[in-house]
Amino acid sequence: MLTRREVLAAGGALLATTLPGTRAWAAATTKPKDGRWRLADGRWLGYRVYGAGFGPPVFYFHGTPGSRLEIALCDGDCCCSGASVIAVDRPGIGQSSYQTGRRIVDWPGDIQQLAAALGYADSRFGIIGLSGGAPYAAVCAAKIPHRLTHVAIVSGHAPIGASGTCPGSQDRKIKLIARRPRLGQRGLKVVGRRLDRKPDKIMAKVAEQLAAVDRKLILCNPKNYRDLIANMRESVRRGPQGLVTDIRLLGGHWGFCLNEIQGVPVSIWQGGCDPIVTPSMAHYFHKQIAGSDLTIDAKAGHVTMFKDHANDILRRFVS
Repeated sequence: MLTRREVLAAGGALLATTLPGTRAWAAATTKPKDGRWRLADGRWLGYRVYGAGFGPPVFYFHGTPGSRLEIALCDGDCCCSGASVIAVDRPGIGQSSYQTGRRIVDWPGDIQQLAAALGYADSRFGIIGLSGGAPYAAVCAAKIPHRLTHVAIVSGHAPIGASGTCPGSQDRKIKLIARRPRLGQRGLKVVGRRLDRKPDKIMAKVAEQLAAVDRKLILCNPKNYRDLIANMRESVRRGPQGLVTDIRLLGGHWGFCLNEIQGVPVSIWQGGCDPIVTPSMAHYFHKQIAGSDLTIDAKAGHVTMFKDHANDILRRFVS
């Protein structure tokens, strides 16, 4: 039986479980490629390129937890769209070095360095941020709008306790880990071991937190199931510290205000059945970001929103 700490960590780990659509998987012709780039301060930033390597660049910011592996099931959609999607591991996660004292507002600088390294120093690029990746997409929109073509926030988690929002099913756990990071690290360390030894027990707890449409997507498709386990394992590959920092930053003050965003098109995509990120959070983003576009699918959950709308979202970057 799972301990309380395991359940806590597994619940927190669900914040951004991402399983994009598989309908175009057979069309994928370009094998994803991993890479690492050394930043000016000596840290390494890990990434994986999906889709057409020559298409319009789109940086993908994973959820919390998550990694560059998160968008693997959308690779076919990436290829069909013609976009070159670069999924980036945040500091301390996957192949990226841990960053002591990191802040959300540091992220645009890292992305601009990576963009230059990949040949986009003089080019604009797009951004997708999913769930816990939303603050990182939003801070780029606020700080470097002149570099961006479009920003898509999908199942995006709003600041904890934001005015007019209903809390998601994991908000209490986010706040607890933010207050007690050592407890979070211990719990996530246990979950990491369980993912290696008895992943089915962790996945059973994960599935309990999802909407019925999301559970069906995960539990009824063996490939989706395996990919989700691989993504969760990668999120704690370097140990739990990076993920705990990610959760703590999500649950604290982001260091900027959403109403600072100007000069870049922003679209917001939200599932009406999502218990983790409630529709009220999407409305909050929409209200705070002037000129943003809001799409709510009443039948979609936290995971299936991206699955069902991957083509529409990616089309924003290649039109």
